[in-house]
Amino acid sequence: MLLPEYLAGAPDRLAALYGEVEQDILRNMAERIAAYDFYIPAAQHQHQKLRAIGVLEDDIEAQLAGMSGKSREEIQRLMQEAVKKSLTTDAAVYAAAGMGRVDPLQAAGVKRILRDGMAQTNGLFVNLTRTTANTATKQFEDALDRAWLKVSTGAFDYNSAVRTAVKDLSRQGVGAIQYPSGHIDTIEAAVRRAVVTGVNQTSAKSQLALMDELDVDLVETTAHAGARPDHQEWQGQVFCRKGHHPKYRDFVESTGYGTGAGLCGWNCRHSFYPFLEGASRAYTRDMLEGYAAKNYTYNGQKMTEYEATQQQRYIERQIRRWKREGTAMRAAGRPTDEAAAKVAAWQGRMRDFLSQTGLKRDGAREQVGNAVFTLSPESGIMKPA
Repeated sequence: MLLPEYLAGAPDRLAALYGEVEQDILRNMAERIAAYDFYIPAAQHQHQKLRAIGVLEDDIEAQLAGMSGKSREEIQRLMQEAVKKSLTTDAAVYAAAGMGRVDPLQAAGVKRILRDGMAQTNGLFVNLTRTTANTATKQFEDALDRAWLKVSTGAFDYNSAVRTAVKDLSRQGVGAIQYPSGHIDTIEAAVRRAVVTGVNQTSAKSQLALMDELDVDLVETTAHAGARPDHQEWQGQVFCRKGHHPKYRDFVESTGYGTGAGLCGWNCRHSFYPFLEGASRAYTRDMLEGYAAKNYTYNGQKMTEYEATQQQRYIERQIRRWKREGTAMRAAGRPTDEAAAKVAAWQGRMRDFLSQTGLKRDGAREQVGNAVFTLSPESGIMKPA
């Protein structure tokens, strides 16, 4: 099995690397917007815009392509580590039950599963290059069109139009994927989901291959506080894989294993391990009820850990949003005081939130690439270094 804490931290290294690329792309956009001539006629604007979009798209593809070697290396390391960790844990369960010692990495199909998992996850990162180039250039095109329209109609002066355009891009972040609903996933969100999902699914398939070899039917799912409400229904319970046990429910039907919304699906931090009849359960009823209880208080409101962590994720997004704006405004040659003040304010809110709830800070989720903010002695607020 893989512990929820392990899966939560697995994407941090790649997320930081791609965060730096996102910063570079955002700087590139901001610089081009600041240098763009918004006073030109419509026909010339269309021509100049297409040229700018083409150059930007080439730059984005080149930057992301340059990350391919690092991402492949990290994905290989993560996959091998995760599969070994999960199967070694399972092997200890079998040994304790007197089933003998097995070399889990030599189980039938495990090497193929590991190879396929790496190939599939690497494929997602290759697609990320294409989708990011398309999504980000569409964001850039829309920003140019809106700014040109504001200046050409006299609704805004040049500096105000540039500032608004840069703020809009910073608020959204560099898009990696746009869904039919209009929702856009940033590079950071797409990388985290791809890594957690790929690592967890590959490890799970390897575990099932070993269970097939040893003819093990029962599994127990892991559990953790802060689980999604629909995952709380089955976490920390025992299920049967073959689906006809008199005591335990069907594994796939109950947990949704194999689907995006189920066990080991999109961003899921649950895993499972073999359960042998007669063994003690890892999670008691009191433990599971405690995970779902409203044990946290923030500004007088009682929260479950899931609700509290969702609030923490919101504050983290605001910190990243204003850090992005500070970077982009600086690249556009515009003042960064507002962004720096907002970063400081949201960091203060985070400290207050953590003080009230007792949750731990996750610095990796507040980082935006290698952006560093320092205190300005003149203004007393945080400014990009």
